[in-house]
Amino acid sequence: MIRYSPNGAAGSGPTSDIDSSAEDLQKRIEQLEERLEEERNKHQLEMQKGIDAFVKLQNSSPSVKESDAPTRPGGDGYETLPGQGVSILVDVQNMYYAARNLYNSKLEFSKLLKLITRGRRLTRAIAYIVERPGMEQTKFVEVLRRNGFEVRKKMIVERSDGSQRGDWNIGISLDASSISKHVDVIVLVTGDGDFVTLADHLRALGNRVEVASFYETTSNDLIRACDHYHRLNERVLLPGAQFQSPEEDEDELEDVAEDAFAEDAISVPTSRRKPSRSPIDDLDDED
Repeated sequence: MIRYSPNGAAGSGPTSDIDSSAEDLQKRIEQLEERLEEERNKHQLEMQKGIDAFVKLQNSSPSVKESDAPTRPGGDGYETLPGQGVSILVDVQNMYYAARNLYNSKLEFSKLLKLITRGRRLTRAIAYIVERPGMEQTKFVEVLRRNGFEVRKKMIVERSDGSQRGDWNIGISLDASSISKHVDVIVLVTGDGDFVTLADHLRALGNRVEVASFYETTSNDLIRACDHYHRLNERVLLPGAQFQSPEEDEDELEDVAEDAFAEDAISVPTSRRKPSRSPIDDLDDED
């Protein structure tokens, strides 16, 4: 209840309090607007750095041999067109665990990018990372950006019951839908069956949808939902990069950051390991 003082001085009382609150609110709004502008400028700068880095990488790459020309079919019989605009969205969490469980190794993202692009016009490459409290991945993120990737980061969410949830399913779907009108092809680098609906949606919009992943950890429904499936193997792994033990934590992402884009090739495996359940599946089961 507002109390009025008959002896109050001019300029004091309820009206003065309201004016003061309005001024505080206005200042707060101005501060938030300034912060938003700073974040927007920072994001645009990061995007530009990624684009500049990829252009530099393309210009420094050796010329394509005639036998590897993009107008010719690849080893899987898929014929690419050099004029196609391609965007690549990488579910880093899913692919990291798949490589670790199947090969006890780590992805080499530069090889992954070249293998999928196949001489086509790359418009955007986005890597989606899930972080845990205390996990330091600054160097890893910087290497991704230097090699043409935009990086999206989010912290893992801990629920009230103690369970944890960490994925980019919604974020990747929103980005893919926004990008779809500007490209011909969208490549989903993941084995997660939750993206079946997204693949169907993108194809309905007129986009060509491709999926790249390790077959043993990929949903059959996702493979059927796409126009073309890139079956990955040891060619996209780091030479000699292996975990010391199965319990090694996600912090290994930081330890191998500088090696994550080595150019040495690896021989294609002659045998396949049995499928192994990924920890990311355990997170999903907790819903």
